[in-house]
Amino acid sequence: NIELTREHLTNPKFWFIVFGMPSLLGLCLPLLNFGLMRLSVLLNDFENYRTESEYRTFLIIKVFSFRFVCYFATLYYYAFVSTGNDNSINNGILRVATGVLVYTTVAQWWQNTLQIGFPFLIKKLRMNHRRQRLAEELRNIELLEGETSDNKFRQIKITNKRLLLEQAQDDVWLEVMNPPHDSFPEYIQAVVQFTFVSCFSVVLPITPCLVLFNYLISMRLDAYKLCKARRRPLAVKTGGIGVWEHVLHIVAVISIFSNCWFIGLSAQFRGLAENKEIGELGLFAIIV
Repeated sequence: NIELTREHLTNPKFWFIVFGMPSLLGLCLPLLNFGLMRLSVLLNDFENYRTESEYRTFLIIKVFSFRFVCYFATLYYYAFVSTGNDNSINNGILRVATGVLVYTTVAQWWQNTLQIGFPFLIKKLRMNHRRQRLAEELRNIELLEGETSDNKFRQIKITNKRLLLEQAQDDVWLEVMNPPHDSFPEYIQAVVQFTFVSCFSVVLPITPCLVLFNYLISMRLDAYKLCKARRRPLAVKTGGIGVWEHVLHIVAVISIFSNCWFIGLSAQFRGLAENKEIGELGLFAIIV
């Protein structure tokens, strides 16, 4: 419950609390998501579902529940706990807005770096090591071929080595070295971004623009990942997006309650609550 004075706005500690700490949390979210993803898979394997579709459905439910708590627990905390006078409510809404801004920029860009940048760097290092090994093996074979020898068994062995070396330079091996493609990260990222837009746009109206910018970048990054950093996926026919549709319905219902709550906390509607003829109950009816 502080007033945004010039003294606070020029204080580095204020900016660290408002922007710095959410940024640190945003940088830690990919690591937390990685651990919770492993936990979700472990729980699913322990439960031992009978079909692949049932296994994936419950895995999606677990992962989305973990992600929802990780990303939105602090935002709802600042929104719902900040009660009392108008100043404290406005400060809570400010914390929610800065949190949304940080999560849709710093956290999202850092996650793209971890998902695309680091694997690309690791692949480049592996490819350089592979080229060095192939060049070294080729030099060794040329040295062995240069030696004069009448041993037929040795000549056959050298010929087989050269044949294997030529096969190792085929593009098929490069694709086999890539991990298999999985659309799960793209779906969960889309649901999280949709939740930011549907639940918190009323607090930070620029959120849809930030999410649109993120997806214009993610489209190209995902296209590169699919074409260059993953094995060629096998197309599977399906009648829809499965349980993801139910997850989006749940998010839509949550967003209705969230937006109604934020509207009720706004200064314009708080003035209606102070009106004796309307009151808190009347305000609740108006929001519904």
